[in-house]
Amino acid sequence: HSSAGTQGTPTMTMRSYRAALLVLLVCAVPSSVTALSADTAAIGKAQFQKYYSALPSDASSIAVGAGGWSALEQMSADPKAEFVSMIASNLSSSDGKVKQGEATDDGRLNGLVALLQARGKGFDADLIDGTWLAVLSRQGKKSPKVQKLVSSKSRVKKAYANFHVAEGIFENESYTPHGRGTLRATVAYNPTNVAYDIGADGKNIVLRRISCDITGASFQYWKLPKLPLPLKKKGGYLDVLYLDDDMRITRGNRGGLFVHFRPDFLNKVTKPANFHQALLEEKILQDKKAKKSWLRRLFRRA
Repeated sequence: HSSAGTQGTPTMTMRSYRAALLVLLVCAVPSSVTALSADTAAIGKAQFQKYYSALPSDASSIAVGAGGWSALEQMSADPKAEFVSMIASNLSSSDGKVKQGEATDDGRLNGLVALLQARGKGFDADLIDGTWLAVLSRQGKKSPKVQKLVSSKSRVKKAYANFHVAEGIFENESYTPHGRGTLRATVAYNPTNVAYDIGADGKNIVLRRISCDITGASFQYWKLPKLPLPLKKKGGYLDVLYLDDDMRITRGNRGGLFVHFRPDFLNKVTKPANFHQALLEEKILQDKKAKKSWLRRLFRRA
């Protein structure tokens, strides 16, 4: 009960005072930390509805792993920015290793890939031509042991997948840690009309699959003679899930997921300031539930 002062005005109890301070504290917490802004949430909802029909057929299971349909809707505001942030964070926390680290949220990663896939940006000869740097590799359960071994040792700026469209080939190159040894595989590819998608507008056909035949492989250390490797193989393929001027996401016939950046784009997003920002954004997302729980406990105490 509140007591009356000398002027007859009720005085505030300590409990009410704490509650009032708590309200001020909650109101002062930046909206970017505690929740999505109204504008961002509205954009996410609109974008999710726009591209919903173009989500992959296993979208329901992907949504479960990503935290539900509402989580996918929130990520729809700018899935590329969130995805790039995850890649930068993975490279930073793994000391530049291309292999997906344990700290990377697999469900959220799959959700972002699905959202990007729904944008309808599949194979394009003009966009895919040129030099690409590997930035993330997640091998499938059926991936060859040699491929898994190379992937586990690969580091950013020492693993490439360069397309030569005029010749109809691409070359995978991986360098040893000190850069003296080079493992190279040449792959002949051809776009196919298999596994294409229909865009969210219901009209555009999105080419996805390119057939891939390994035509040669070799290893060379420093200036020593090149050593041919018996790795020729036909019948493989890559599905281009997303492709733009900066980034390429593909999935192989053995289930592996591969992400490549253009060299200039990688340099841009992996500057020290951007690494710090990526880690900060990851921490904000992971701490969101803890912050909400903390606020609930304070309210109960008040």
